[in-house]
This record gives sequence, structure tokens and C-alpha cells, in this order.
Amino acid sequence: MLERTSYAESCRILQSKELLEVDELPTLPERAPRHDDEQLGISFFRTRLADVALEGLSLPRTFFGRSEIRNVSFRGTNLSESTANWNDFIDVDFSSTDLSCADFRACNFERVSFRGAVLRGLDLRLAKFRGCTFTDADMAGIKLVHSAVWFFRLSHGQRAVIDWQSQPGPEPEGG
Repeated sequence: MLERTSYAESCRILQSKELLEVDELPTLPERAPRHDDEQLGISFFRTRLADVALEGLSLPRTFFGRSEIRNVSFRGTNLSESTANWNDFIDVDFSSTDLSCADFRACNFERVSFRGAVLRGLDLRLAKFRGCTFTDADMAGIKLVHSAVWFFRLSHGQRAVIDWQSQPGPEPEGG
């Protein structure tokens, strides 16, 4: 497990990678961001985030909306309580990442690794998966629809702690 940097240092790293304006230090939201919030904190909206390592950072409550995230490593990063609806995650590494209580509904995941990630309470309803790995992921309370079971190779223990939904629920707002 990587040691995580502080939120302020994580913002400086995003600035050094030109993912945040140099004079910008977004306030960490007090709750999970919504698409219609006036101040989102760190956000990626209608953008392409590609070919970058964002490992071991503290970026809770980050907003991702209608973006393509390709060939990005978030290994060991804290993205808890983040909102990421209507995104495409392609060749992304979420290994050992904290995605607890995040909302990743209506996303497409291709060749994404969730190996050893903390996914407690993560909402993945209406998401589509292709070639994803969940080995050793903590899936307690993760929201998945029963019909998604065929997309995953999960252990018996993982299947037992999932919050299986019979219906996909409402589409996320901002779609």
C-alpha cells in the first residue's frame, strides 16, 4: 500500500501535471459532489484524462462527469465519496484505491483493475464492464444489479457481501 499525500499536496501534484490551474486550490467539499453544485472541488468534466499516474493521492469527493479516463493509474489513491457518472474508464488501474461510498453509476469500464481496492458502499448500478478485475477487492455493500453477476469473476465471499439490487434504479442526474 502506498502512503498517501495530503489533500493540499495532492492538489499541488495535479497542478504540476497541469490538471489544475497553478493558482487554484479547490476547497474539499463537505459531502459527495453533485453535478449541479456551484463549487465542485476537484473536477473533471467533459474532458479527456489520459496517460498519467495519480498514485497515492488524497482526492476524496472528486467529481468526474461525462469524461474519458484512459490509461490512468489511481493506484493507492483515496477517491472515497467521489461522484463519477457517465464516464468511460479504459485501461485504468484502481488497485488498492479507496472508492468507498462513491457513485460510479452509468459508467463504462474496459480493462479496469480494482485489485485489492476498497469498494465498500460503491454504487455501480447501470455500469457496464468488459475485461475488469476484482481480485481481493473489498466489496461489502457495493451496489450491483443481479444481471451483472455474469460479468465478474468474484469469490464466494465477495458475492456474499454485495448489496444485490433487483432493478438498476434511476439514472444519475446530469446525464
